[in-house]
Amino acid sequence: MEVRLNQVTKKYGAREVLNIDELILETGKAYGIIGPNGAGKTTLFKCITNIIGDYQGEIFINNVSVKEHNSILSNVGIVLDGISVYRDRTGWFNIEYFSRLRGNYNPQQAEKLAVELEISEYLHSKVKTYSYGMVKKLILLIALLHDPKILILDEPFRGLDSETVTWFKFYLKQMTRRGMSLIISSHVKNDIESLCEEVYILKQGQIIKHLNLSDLSSKMIRDVETTNQEALIVILENANYYYQVLENGIVRLNIQDERWVEVKATLMDQNIDITELAKVNVLDGSLN
Repeated sequence: MEVRLNQVTKKYGAREVLNIDELILETGKAYGIIGPNGAGKTTLFKCITNIIGDYQGEIFINNVSVKEHNSILSNVGIVLDGISVYRDRTGWFNIEYFSRLRGNYNPQQAEKLAVELEISEYLHSKVKTYSYGMVKKLILLIALLHDPKILILDEPFRGLDSETVTWFKFYLKQMTRRGMSLIISSHVKNDIESLCEEVYILKQGQIIKHLNLSDLSSKMIRDVETTNQEALIVILENANYYYQVLENGIVRLNIQDERWVEVKATLMDQNIDITELAKVNVLDGSLN
């Protein structure tokens, strides 16, 4: 299912925390929403799911207004960092209660997911006896139980053991292949890179950059060091090659450019050695 935002803004008093002119998240794709703390990621997720409803602008799911037709959100699962459940009740109570709110309680599917998440034996105990990771698994189970068409995850892997994270990522990839739309935020770059096709970077509530991680060119950026950086720059200039010089003198460029072969040959002719050719993470600097 497609999510579309038009002219969405949200303020707390005089402070604007979200200002998005347009954002379209297509059906069956995995999107990363990243940025520093306070960038507006959680506010964005809460607006999409109408947890926050006093925003300005319009949000549509499959061309249906979220504000006017709240029932469309029955197709959406959400796991927010810090989301709460009834701690004085059992895991099974929470699963049934929240599932029946959506009208689709399926105990057999719940048991299956509980086994895969390794919390089945704890569901008859009160949630207040759970560890942080177990509570996170319970919330995750509740979000997955109704087979959502859109799944929104805010720092979903925090507090989970490595085996659960591996299983969860595999599960999410299966779900997106089956047409589910995934929207995820994480401060761990590997989480975003391993799951997402596209990334939007938020800063002070605004989208400042859009990255396509499936684009080959984004995977071919390198930081280059040689025995003569000044000569390297001259060679690149003569070849009309686009490059950046970082503060530490390292040259950043895209080795997918067909002229890279010529540049390497010229370096060799001038007895200049490449001492470092380091892959650049396209998300570096975007999560802080």
